[in-house]
Amino acid sequence: MNLIRDGISMLKNVKTYWKEPPAGKYMTFKEIFAYSVGGLGAYSIFTMAQALLLSTTNFIIGNTIGIQPMHIYIMYVISVITNIPLTMVRANMVDNVRYKEGKYRPYLLRMGIPTILLSLLFVFTPYAKVSYIWRCIFIFIYNFGLQFFYNFFYDAYENLIHVLSPNSQERTNVTSIKSMIYSLSPTATNFIIPLIAKKVADGNIYDLKVYQWLYPFISVVGVALIILVYAGTEEKIVVAKTHTIKIKFIDALREVAKNKYFWIISIAGWLGFLETCTWMILQWLYNYAKACTPEQYSMITLIRGTAYGWGLVLAPSFIKRWGKKKVLIVTNIFNVICLAMIYPSLGSIWTVLIWMYFNAVADSFILVLNPAIQADIRDYQHYKSGERIDGMFGAVALIGSFITMATSSVLPAVYEKFGIYQGNGYENMYDVLYDWDTFYKLCGVLVILSVVGAALNVIPYFFYDLTETKQKSIIKILQIRAMFEDYGNGVLKDEDMISTMELIRDSKRKIKEGRKDITLLKQHKASKQEIKQAHEFNEQVEISYAVMEELERFTKPQALARLEWAKEVTAAGINGISNISKRQLERAKNLPKNTKEETAIRKEAIADAKLAIRCKKAADKYYVNGIKPYDENELNALYEKEKALMERKSALLKEKGEKDKIAQLSGKLKTISKEIKLKQQEYQHFFESTKVYFEAKKYIEQAENYARFGEIDTMYSAAAVNK
Repeated sequence: MNLIRDGISMLKNVKTYWKEPPAGKYMTFKEIFAYSVGGLGAYSIFTMAQALLLSTTNFIIGNTIGIQPMHIYIMYVISVITNIPLTMVRANMVDNVRYKEGKYRPYLLRMGIPTILLSLLFVFTPYAKVSYIWRCIFIFIYNFGLQFFYNFFYDAYENLIHVLSPNSQERTNVTSIKSMIYSLSPTATNFIIPLIAKKVADGNIYDLKVYQWLYPFISVVGVALIILVYAGTEEKIVVAKTHTIKIKFIDALREVAKNKYFWIISIAGWLGFLETCTWMILQWLYNYAKACTPEQYSMITLIRGTAYGWGLVLAPSFIKRWGKKKVLIVTNIFNVICLAMIYPSLGSIWTVLIWMYFNAVADSFILVLNPAIQADIRDYQHYKSGERIDGMFGAVALIGSFITMATSSVLPAVYEKFGIYQGNGYENMYDVLYDWDTFYKLCGVLVILSVVGAALNVIPYFFYDLTETKQKSIIKILQIRAMFEDYGNGVLKDEDMISTMELIRDSKRKIKEGRKDITLLKQHKASKQEIKQAHEFNEQVEISYAVMEELERFTKPQALARLEWAKEVTAAGINGISNISKRQLERAKNLPKNTKEETAIRKEAIADAKLAIRCKKAADKYYVNGIKPYDENELNALYEKEKALMERKSALLKEKGEKDKIAQLSGKLKTISKEIKLKQQEYQHFFESTKVYFEAKKYIEQAENYARFGEIDTMYSAAAVNK
């Protein structure tokens, strides 16, 4: 009966909150539906592209097309290196290119459709009719395109959840729902592949005919569902209405590099590179050990696919109760045990399935944990740097590409050691795996490598301390900063002011009430519900202290010291940048560092001095005769003109208008595009040369806005009376 009541209640909530989010939440049920169901399409396209990407474990490229493992590795290394500038382009576009649809939504279709086309070209290319070198060339060209379009598309969909809601638990819940739905896509695909293989390729799941049958259907479904995500979601970032993003690539890179949580998560991934070595064992048991029939293998893949549902269902409640850090550590330790048990079970594919099933259960938690953590560390980045620089995380992660290049050579070397190389006496180099002795020994080594990788992977998580309470505090602080910035710019809306002022007043009340004594409650044998409520209240008190500390930010010695520096910089004016010398950095380094407070002041002074020196170098380079002021209105006017011309051209194309007029508009657009590039370059030089001045000016404005809190409080009192 309770289940029925819960079901009816959920249906009522869906109807009530279909177009309006529940109190305290940001996403409507319509958005959740669009993002989650659309995930089926996104992951269908991911499945296509991932199966074709260069990697040392890619069996379509190695087994089917016949490229040697070490040659695959060499192409993989070249692919990683060529991807570096592409990643920088993607990062810069996400953080700086302005689309009314937001940061990520514009790229769902722009990058998804080229990903599909490249995947189809890959599988329909007649490799058997061309030489070995041409096969390598085709694979490299297709991968070069996929590196850009697929990675951009993947980031656009996966990172979209980061900006659909600033509420960490809501993001976690939606990620869980999305993951449960999208997991049906790879599960269904893996179930169908052996059945298609039986019909068209004598059971060989690596034959390209299988993918030539499958991929066109996936393409149609993928596009249709991605349109649903694009049309049914809306991005939301806690930022001032008048805030404009102006991020120089190297500056954003520098800021992300300071994010300790980014490094913790990245190092965990780099240390755990060996963990997936056992991924192919089930396929090998079917394909080479003939451990089951095609129908049985389809059932095995289906059973294994259902394992991912456990983590997707349980992760949100586990995270809510124990926090992301504890769940990460426990599931990773469980993963080590499951991987270790695979080797003694190789005699039976069904026993291997059991341990891989539990391994998949542990892995399934990361499907919810990883997006949730990635979103949290971006909130932290926004809080620390004042900018939402999501795209640059991928650029900094390029450092990991070089680590991955080195570590990826391990698997080809292991394969070669066990006889998988061209000229090993077999028609297909992988046919050596039909020999049980070779098969068994190789799998044993792969299991050991996986266990080592999984064990190394868990170590960095012990240093992760971005708690759920800290993340909630960050969001409240960002809300306060946005209110002050909007007030200073004269665009503060009543609803935003009321919401933020109620947050501040509520924080003051909670601090006055003080924390609940949990120990005393337990001694008095309070109910579980009372203890739970006390824990929740204490969390709110902790958040309240963070809120009040933010309000008093510009009264602290660290802020006052930086305020003094900012006034000196602005008093000297823009052209005062030319008088900056390296002595400023020396003075900053000579500041005392005897206390925690002094260390913080010194650290900030050094960072500001380094920024000032970089600006002077740029000013000396670009403005020999003094810095000329930049009129941003000229660039904005060009953007508007370009937009109007594009709309006119689009309308003519739809109406099949005169070709001459369309050609004229195309010519005008090219001219404006050149003008925009010149203005953008001019602005970049100006921004690079004057950033220290505008940073100082911005800091002074922030301090002045915070000092006007009394004015906002008076406005709130009047608005509350009227309300």
